[in-house]
Amino acid sequence: MLPGLETVNPDLALLTPHLIILGLALLLLAIDVIVPRWRGAPMAYLTIIGYAAALVATLLMIDTNETTFNGMFRADDFSVFVNIIVLTAGILSVLISINYMTSRAEPGSMPVPEYYTLITFSILGTMIVGAAGDLLIVFLGIEMTSLAAYTLTGFARHRTTSLEGALKYFLLGLFASAILVYGMAWTYGATGTTNLTEIATELTAFDTAGGVEASLLLAVLLVIIGLGFKVAAVPFHMWTPDAYQGAPTPVSAYMSVIPKTAGFAAMVRLLVQAMAPLRDEWTIIIAVLAVVTMFFGNIVAIAQTDVKRMLGYSSIGHTGYMLAALAAFGASSDLNDDLSVTSLLFYLLAYAFMNIGAFAVVTWLQDRGRGVDVEDFRGLASQSPYAAVIMTIFLLSLTGLPPLVGFYAKYYVILATVDADLIWLAVAIVLASAASAFVYLRLIATMYFSQAEQPAPEGSTPFLGAGLITMVAGTVLVGVFSGQVIDLAQEWVEALTVPF
Repeated sequence: MLPGLETVNPDLALLTPHLIILGLALLLLAIDVIVPRWRGAPMAYLTIIGYAAALVATLLMIDTNETTFNGMFRADDFSVFVNIIVLTAGILSVLISINYMTSRAEPGSMPVPEYYTLITFSILGTMIVGAAGDLLIVFLGIEMTSLAAYTLTGFARHRTTSLEGALKYFLLGLFASAILVYGMAWTYGATGTTNLTEIATELTAFDTAGGVEASLLLAVLLVIIGLGFKVAAVPFHMWTPDAYQGAPTPVSAYMSVIPKTAGFAAMVRLLVQAMAPLRDEWTIIIAVLAVVTMFFGNIVAIAQTDVKRMLGYSSIGHTGYMLAALAAFGASSDLNDDLSVTSLLFYLLAYAFMNIGAFAVVTWLQDRGRGVDVEDFRGLASQSPYAAVIMTIFLLSLTGLPPLVGFYAKYYVILATVDADLIWLAVAIVLASAASAFVYLRLIATMYFSQAEQPAPEGSTPFLGAGLITMVAGTVLVGVFSGQVIDLAQEWVEALTVPF
C-alpha cells in the first residue's frame, strides 16, 4: 500500500444517497432493454421514487461530519444541503417533464429512458461536487453534470435552435473546463497536494511566511474563470440565453438550477474551503463579477420578448446575487456569524422553487398549444386565472417581494454583505432588483391588463399541476420557515472549517 493511503476499507455508508442515485441511473438503462413498455410514465414514477429515497437518506445524515476514500469524499452538512437542493430540483424537473415526454416529445428527439438517465447522472455529478474533498473529485463531478447538460440542451434534434444552443454550450464548456483544469494544475504545483484541506494548510503557511506567490494568484483567477462559466457569470455567460431558448422547456428549467448548483458548490469547496487563506485576493474579484452580472442580466432581460430567453437573462441576474453572497465570506472573525455561504445555500434552494416554477407555467402553456413569447400570455388572467395567479407568485418571488421566499433569499444576501461592510454591494443588489421588477411586472401586466388574442388554453396535465402546487407551496413555506432552513444551512461552518 502506498504511504498515506487508508489502511481500512472505505465507509460506503457515507455514500448512501449517491449510491441510490447511481443505482437508479443503471436501473433506468436496464429497464430500457428489459421492459421497453415502461418507457413512458412508469420511468418517471421510478425516477421520482429514487430521488425521494436519496433525499430521505440525505436527511438521515444531518450532523454527520466524516470523510472516506482518504479524504477525497466528505459527508458533511454542506454536502447534505447541496443534496437537498439538487434532489428537490430533480423531483420538480421530472414532474414538469412527464407530460412532455409522454405526449409532446418532438419527432427526432432522443428516447425517454436516456432523458431521465441523463438528468439522474447530472444530479449525481452535482452531489459528487458537493461532497468533494479533492480537486480531482470536484472536476469529475463538474464534468459529469456538464456532459449531461450539453446533451439535454440538444434534446430536440430536429430544431436548429436546440442544436445551436447545445453546440455553443458544449464548445464554450470545453474551453471553461480546460481553464479550470489549468487553474487546478497551478494549485497543485504550488501546494504539492490535491486535497482541499491540505491545500488550505499549505496556503496558510505561505501567507504566514509573508507573501503569496504569483502562481497562486494565477491559479485563483483561472479557477474563478472556469467556474464563472458554469454558473453563467458575466462575461462568461454567452451560452446561457441560446441554450435556454433552444432547449425543451423542461430541460431549460432543469438547467437553470442543477448545473448552477454544481458550479456554486465547486466555488465553495475550492474558494471557501481550499483557498480561504487567499480570501483578500478572490473576494474582490467575486464582488466585481457580482455587480456586473446582476446589472447586465436584469437590464438585458428587459429587451427580451421570448419568455424563455428572458428567464435566461434573469438567471444571469440571479447568479449575480449569489456571487454577492460568496463575496461576503470571511468578513467576521467568528465564522459562526458568517452568513455568506449560508445565504448562498438558502438562495439556491429558494431559486429551485421559484425559477423551475416559472418555467413550469411556460411548459403548461406550451402543452396547450401556445408559444413562449410574451404575447402568448396576453389575457391569461381572464382565461386561466389559476395559471395567472401561480405565475404571478413565481414572478413576484423572483422580484423579491415579501412574504415570498425570494424576498428572504435577497434579504439574507444583503444582510451578509452589510455584515461584511460591503455596503456598496448591498446597494447594488437593491438597484438591480428594482431593474428586474420591470421585467417581471411587464409579464404580469400582460396577463392581467391585455386583451386575449388566442382561445383559452385547455387540457389536463395532472403531474404538471402537482408540480406547480408543490412549487407554490415551497415558494411560500420556505420563506415562512426560513429560520429553520437558515439554521441548517449555517452548519457549513463546522463542515468546512473543522479538521477531520
